[in-house]
Amino acid sequence: MRITDSLRYQLFQSSISNVQKMLDDIERKISTQKKVNVPSDDALSFSKNIELDANVSIYGQFNKNMEQSKTLGSMYGTSYESIGNQLDILYKEANAYGTMDDDLKRAAGVEVEGIIEHLITIGNTKLGNNYIFGGKQADVPPFQLNNDYSVGFNVSQQAEEATKIYIDKAQTGKYGVSGRTAFYDTSKIAFGRVANTYTGDIYSNTDKFAYVIDATNNKIFLNGAAVTLTSGVYTGGGLAKEIQSKIGVTYSAGFDSTTRKFVITNNTDAAVTFNWSDAGATARSVLGFDNIDSVIASGKTETSDIDTGRKSFLVETTTAGATTGALGARAVYRYSLDGGATWTAGVTVNTGGADETTADITIDATNNTLYRNGVAITLASGTYTGDSETFPATSLATEIQTKLNAVQAGHIVTYDALTRKFNITNNTGDVVNFNWSNTGATAAGVLGFDNVDSALSNGTADVSDYDAGMFIDGAGVVNTTNNRIKLLFSTTGNLVAGGTPDTFEVKDLSTFELLKNYKDAFESGNTEWVSKNLKNLQSARELTTKNAAVVAFSGVQADNLIADNKLRDARIAETQSKLMDADMTELATQFNALLNTYQAMLSVLAKMQSISILNYLK
Repeated sequence: MRITDSLRYQLFQSSISNVQKMLDDIERKISTQKKVNVPSDDALSFSKNIELDANVSIYGQFNKNMEQSKTLGSMYGTSYESIGNQLDILYKEANAYGTMDDDLKRAAGVEVEGIIEHLITIGNTKLGNNYIFGGKQADVPPFQLNNDYSVGFNVSQQAEEATKIYIDKAQTGKYGVSGRTAFYDTSKIAFGRVANTYTGDIYSNTDKFAYVIDATNNKIFLNGAAVTLTSGVYTGGGLAKEIQSKIGVTYSAGFDSTTRKFVITNNTDAAVTFNWSDAGATARSVLGFDNIDSVIASGKTETSDIDTGRKSFLVETTTAGATTGALGARAVYRYSLDGGATWTAGVTVNTGGADETTADITIDATNNTLYRNGVAITLASGTYTGDSETFPATSLATEIQTKLNAVQAGHIVTYDALTRKFNITNNTGDVVNFNWSNTGATAAGVLGFDNVDSALSNGTADVSDYDAGMFIDGAGVVNTTNNRIKLLFSTTGNLVAGGTPDTFEVKDLSTFELLKNYKDAFESGNTEWVSKNLKNLQSARELTTKNAAVVAFSGVQADNLIADNKLRDARIAETQSKLMDADMTELATQFNALLNTYQAMLSVLAKMQSISILNYLK
């Protein structure tokens, strides 16, 4: 093949064009100071840089979330400080109330009104258009002050938790604090109405609220198949473990004690369905789920829709009488689980067995069995006192001791009337196990023992975990009605029925309700109520301190995450620099070399163009 002058000319022009393109490319890199500007420069680096830019944008949003959370956190910190100061003022006045004259007492009542108004203002604080204590219902004031200084909470259970925000790719946090968290506690208290005539003490095992599973509420439906929970008495964490054991290792179940909600995580490789709408899903209510099916993707969680432990007990005297003495002469009360809308009546008050002369602990076929070393011990049916040296025949402690020693000598059983607890001492010389977790150990509840086994070496004792005696509904065993809650009375005093009956409540601590009661007590001069409820006021102060600590910790966590994101941004910037940034010295050298080449080629081309075009067409 003959290479013509025309072909040589075309090839030379093409070479010049290529060099010009190379010069343009280097000029673009010099102007942008980037060695990769378009995918054709380096497809892999260009793609990686886009991915890194996306990460910078995502973590930038996380930082914005954290900064907003910090701003909100500072407002909460200020709020809690103010709440704490107001409660401190009230606590000091309540402590000094008994020594005040009438004028000071009236002034204290007015001051409580001011404290309630002040806390309402705090509770309805806004940031922009949102009420910071409104939870997910942040567009309306969460608290309402009524004419009598009672306070209404206007946020539904489904909306009272704070909104969640992402603080990392796989981590969420709460954007704010709900009013329920700020002014209500999940620990229950027992108190009497300010206007009560009864001046004696009341006792309740308010920290022993339990979840009771039986044949009426033991079914979960998962992917259309029934899962049956074991009947028993559980703490929240214990019930979560039971759920976990029944649905299998491909799921995880937990219990959030701050919200009293159950959390079930799907760790399978496919979506699953919790059939809460199934009529057979009887565990739905006790676990706090609504009757709407939930489809949970792999790695996602199913959380209770409502707080599962908010149950309260309202007790009202229906038959006046003493709290001790002959059963026929004692007061009778009715109780309500819905705030007084409906009532169940006919419960005789009891003291847990503290009355030495008259029995009030009933043992029958439902609660007469305890287990020692795996063997059932059956107590005789009857109505007992706790313990009595004067009347040992009616003592439940004596009955327990007699039955245990019939199996093996060396047991000593006593009852402490002050603490309302039994003490079982093992002096047999051997290790003794009391199997309170055995489902047949029906006497555990009335004796005040949790369903946790006790192993006693020789010379050691097993003491009731909570008050002995009948439960709040008059039962001798834990059930779905009483949830292991008891209400016992002192051995002195009389309860009043009639027009203004003596009324008591076991319920979650409410700061506003407590303040309203203190206002009423101050105004009526009820020094005894003021004194008896100092412990509840202290609980409200501790709630504020705890919430302030949580907010402070969240602020530290936000600072740490922001710092981590800055370090991550710096590492990403360094990586992007290595991927994309140009070496300006090298580019300058390349540019000069190409420019010289380009200029030389143009000079040659000029000489070629000065020759007649005909020479190239031959």
